[in-house]
Amino acid sequence: MPDPILEIDHLSHEFAGGNGIHDINFQVYAGEFILLAGPNGSGKTTLIRHLNALEHPSSGGIRLYGRPVTANLMLTRKTIGMVFQDADTQIVGDTVAEEVAFGLENLNTPRAQIREKVDQTLSRINLSHLKDRNPATLSGGEKRRLAIAGILVMDPEIIVLDEPFANLDYPSSRHLVETICRLNRDGQTIIVATHDVEEVITLASRLLILDDQGHLVRDGFPAELLGCLDRFGIREPCFSRMGYTAPPWQT
Repeated sequence: MPDPILEIDHLSHEFAGGNGIHDINFQVYAGEFILLAGPNGSGKTTLIRHLNALEHPSSGGIRLYGRPVTANLMLTRKTIGMVFQDADTQIVGDTVAEEVAFGLENLNTPRAQIREKVDQTLSRINLSHLKDRNPATLSGGEKRRLAIAGILVMDPEIIVLDEPFANLDYPSSRHLVETICRLNRDGQTIIVATHDVEEVITLASRLLILDDQGHLVRDGFPAELLGCLDRFGIREPCFSRMGYTAPPWQT
């Protein structure tokens, strides 16, 4: 068995008003597609913000390749890229290409290398035709893909997405699912945090479930956990309720 990229060890984050996350333990391995599910308020966002040290735990810790994620914050945040629910908060460039180049420019990467990597990344994410557009003119789904591109160009080991399908229409969600799955097939490690598992539960390799008190209560294969999601406050996918093993559009 290969060594894990990430080790989450007895991680807790207590809030004065209660809830938070409590004694979380799991490991993340290269190439996994992990779905982190739970009802609203279960602590999903709190948990994933600890993965690259955007939050500091009350107890426990996280190791990246055996070292605390706080040991080298620049390396941690380059290795673990975060795509937030509101993509607009991450977008600062005047054009799509400038947005993707932003992180590389901050690292003083040579211009020729920046142009090459930006072009490659936009091609991988199917945004090349929009490279000269102002990000403000993009659709919600295109902005989410642009936020992914801005992370992907930095060659992260893990991409973490927080509620990536929120407020997207069906075509935009489908495009985003296809993008995420294509990256995972290419070897990218993916973690998706969501309260609505319909779009990706049969595509993920692993399902983690947080209950409404912030405890990790299940860690297993998604197919084995279908049929019991309602008891954890997660809406059972329509295809599962109707007796299908996968959404009709995936069969």
